[in-house]
Amino acid sequence: MIKLSIKERREQFLFFTALFVFTVGLLSFGIFYSDTSRYEISKEELEVKISENEAFENMVKETSPTIDTTYKQITRYNPNVQAVFLKNDIQNSLGSIRAAFDRKASDSRYKIFVQTAQLYDRLFYDRQEQNRNITDIELHKRQLDDCITNRRQLQQTISAR
Repeated sequence: MIKLSIKERREQFLFFTALFVFTVGLLSFGIFYSDTSRYEISKEELEVKISENEAFENMVKETSPTIDTTYKQITRYNPNVQAVFLKNDIQNSLGSIRAAFDRKASDSRYKIFVQTAQLYDRLFYDRQEQNRNITDIELHKRQLDDCITNRRQLQQTISAR
């Protein structure tokens, strides 16, 4: 075994440390450095992206009046009125909202139209169900009032005897 002086040991330690740092740096550079940026986008891709965004915005502008009108129709809908065309109009409007998704189903942004149609369909169903419940409550109130009236009449006839 070779005996080294403290100065020589220090020099070898610094040499191996520098060699280690240089090797790690070189390997890191080789592994992580890429000559093309992953965030880099070509002019053509940017134009396509912008045109897709414009198409989506135009679709939203085109569909917004239908969505607003459908909401107003649903909130004003009265199931007691026997007008089948009102229900059909609402169903057709919901179908046209869904159709906006079908134009470009591959783009996830267009799912908003299907979700809106599902929400409004549920709102329409709940509106009809709410009206049925109100009608049932009114019927039960009338039946309760009739029952109370009949009970009073029976009490009066029993107490009169």
